[in-house]
Amino acid sequence: MSSPELTLERRALLDSLVQALGRRHEVLDAITGGTDRGDAAAAIQRLLDIPEAHAEAVLNLQLWRLNRQDLRRMQQELEDANSALEWIGPGDREVRLRPFAARDVDRTLFRDRATEPRPDGSTLYADERVDAEIEAGLGRIDEEAAAWFVAEDPQEDGKAVGLVIGELVNGEVEVRLWICRDCRAQGFGTTALKQVRSELAAYFPGVNLVVRTQIGRG
Repeated sequence: MSSPELTLERRALLDSLVQALGRRHEVLDAITGGTDRGDAAAAIQRLLDIPEAHAEAVLNLQLWRLNRQDLRRMQQELEDANSALEWIGPGDREVRLRPFAARDVDRTLFRDRATEPRPDGSTLYADERVDAEIEAGLGRIDEEAAAWFVAEDPQEDGKAVGLVIGELVNGEVEVRLWICRDCRAQGFGTTALKQVRSELAAYFPGVNLVVRTQIGRG
């Protein structure tokens, strides 16, 4: 069996490709609107919110793969990769998940996530938008259209180490994972993702979970 890191990387790439095929019309518009290959890759990266290497992989997709059979095949491989996470044991860190609440420590954690610079210098949200995004998220939680969790390290007196955000979108639950910068590469992300699957299954029974975040990058 492949290592956990390879399993996670493959799963993240498959997720990007499946997303690209599902939005193929938008992807083709982004490509044809680009001035050159680099511009087209950057447009795909912005459109799908995926890593640069994944945008290149989307560009390299052959046109004959834009069919339902190959999409289903990739979706099945993605499900298999997600299932493989159940066997990742050694190196995991103990994590406790608790619901996100409207309190200062949770708001600060969300702000850190929202304003952390990406490789291209952009951020998820501008600083002045963060409070509004938190309030909107709390509203979706109240409406049972979202479930947010704070990941804590029980060995460090419940120190917050990250966020796991589940949002109901088009009949699926999109899961986004963010681990604090000083807590990455320690096994928290893998454990949090494995635990949140059962939590979200209770919140949204019978709904497919789609992981949007590559654990290795927090």
